[in-house]
Amino acid sequence: MKMSSFIVTGLLFLLLVPCAYAELDLDKEVIAIPDTHNEKPYIWSVRINPKGYDLIMETGNVTAGKKHDFRFSVSSKEGEEIRSPHVFITDDDLHEYAHIVPVKADNAYLFSYQAPRAGRYRIEIVFQSSKGWVDLRKDIKISGGGKAIEPVKIQGDEDYQIKIKLIPKKAYAEHVVTLIYDISYKGAPLHGIEKINGFDMQVAAWDEDLKEFLYITPKQNLGGPEVAVSMVFMRPGRHAVFAEFRHKGVVRKVEFVLNVLAEPRNDPNSIESLMPTGY
Repeated sequence: MKMSSFIVTGLLFLLLVPCAYAELDLDKEVIAIPDTHNEKPYIWSVRINPKGYDLIMETGNVTAGKKHDFRFSVSSKEGEEIRSPHVFITDDDLHEYAHIVPVKADNAYLFSYQAPRAGRYRIEIVFQSSKGWVDLRKDIKISGGGKAIEPVKIQGDEDYQIKIKLIPKKAYAEHVVTLIYDISYKGAPLHGIEKINGFDMQVAAWDEDLKEFLYITPKQNLGGPEVAVSMVFMRPGRHAVFAEFRHKGVVRKVEFVLNVLAEPRNDPNSIESLMPTGY
């Protein structure tokens, strides 16, 4: 599968309310925007490095600029089944992003990755168990020696235009924020987005301290041209948000930085107790 990436800059728009006299298409499903205070259904409930799980990863000497084969295995003291594993990778500066579905081989999983430059990298191994989502995270050091590589650009990126609408206007920690990706192809609204694992889009996000990681998919998958992704950030600060969608067999990446504001702590009903374990 091909993957390409491009950065959205200066395209964060506010949603405009349509004119009351606009003609409605009653056969078209309407994108649902949740109330910003309706947090519980949109919190990614995940256990981070929980007790009882052992992650064994064989990395060897990883050098920047060279493709490297990784092998890992996960064991659970309770014999939990591991379902739908994903591997997410970023670097210290949140400039790099990779989302890989590993291949199972006997009792282990395999994936390949080429780091663009030397430095510390974060690997998040995310999967589902009978008790919900689990995130096993590991930091690795990638040495220099190899030639640093530039981000891969695939022909056709210039044909896509992405506008990101933020609802509400500002994102607050512990409250729902909805990102609406409005995707155009060659100047026309893009219909027929191809599903990735059953979804129109997959979104991952880290805060700048790499303490919070989110993996979110849309609740509505209408095939475009708009894709709404609702989420709850638990930590204030700058977050790097990476989205992926597929069209004509090519997975394309959209990235931007979202500033999440702190919510005042004078509310006795704060949902801080709902934070995923590991914070």
